[in-house]
Amino acid sequence: MREMTRFASRAQVLEALAEHRDLTGADLSGLDLSGIKLIGVAMAGASLRGADLSSCLLDGVDAAGADLSGAQVAGARIKDTNLWQADLSNADLCGARIKDTHLGGSRLRGTNLAAAGLVGSSLNEADLTAADLTGSSLRQVDVAGANLSGATFSGARSAGVDWSTARVPPAEFPGSLPEPRPWLPVVLGCAAAVLLVAALKWKARQRS
Repeated sequence: MREMTRFASRAQVLEALAEHRDLTGADLSGLDLSGIKLIGVAMAGASLRGADLSSCLLDGVDAAGADLSGAQVAGARIKDTNLWQADLSNADLCGARIKDTHLGGSRLRGTNLAAAGLVGSSLNEADLTAADLTGSSLRQVDVAGANLSGATFSGARSAGVDWSTARVPPAEFPGSLPEPRPWLPVVLGCAAAVLLVAALKWKARQRS
């Protein structure tokens, strides 16, 4: 069994990241890691209990089975990250942006996800008992088999989420998010181009 490496300071963690060291099973509990960038880091089974990860970037991180219970993760950006069976109980993810992330089988009991945004992520078989998703937005999120007992969805909105697949669906269902309009930037761009051409023609006529 792999021995858990204890990191005593933020500086030690930054040094390990700079050296691209494997943080699998590392003990980073209680550390101030706010604002750091974790990109492609292997930290499965690591302990981040009570750590401060607020405003962090987690991109392509393998944190399967990690312990983030009670951690501060508010305002973090989390994408393409593996949090399968991770423990995020009572963690604060208020305002976090979570995209294409695997949270299947994770523990999110009492977790603060207020105003968080989840896109293309999996919550299948996750336990969100008494989680706070007030004002959150969920788009294309898999909730199959999830336990949403006592979870709060006041002011939340969703699109592409099949709540009927949850093992325990929420008592109150989120409202609907507007469908994305990928054509809108194209239309606006064309309109701007037409206006620019018209303005150039008008200036040419003024000079002649």
